[in-house]
Amino acid sequence: MSPCISCGRPFMYDPERVVSVLIDAETGWYPEPGRRHHAFREPACHFCVRAANVERRKRDLPPGYEGDTYADLVRRLARDEWWS
Repeated sequence: MSPCISCGRPFMYDPERVVSVLIDAETGWYPEPGRRHHAFREPACHFCVRAANVERRKRDLPPGYEGDTYADLVRRLARDEWWS
């Protein structure tokens, strides 16, 4: 569990499947191509990912993240299999 990089709300996620954004450690913004080795990943919640995809569709761009990377976590939580 940690805060979303976009909205700041804490949310639960599977760290191996969560949608994440590259952030430059020095600037706090998306890194320039030559600075990606200084970047780290920050998780984004499903609300922000879906909102970003809506905006991308309005601009006739393909979705940035396809599918629902959070569905597996929701199923595991519903079956009480969080730690498996």
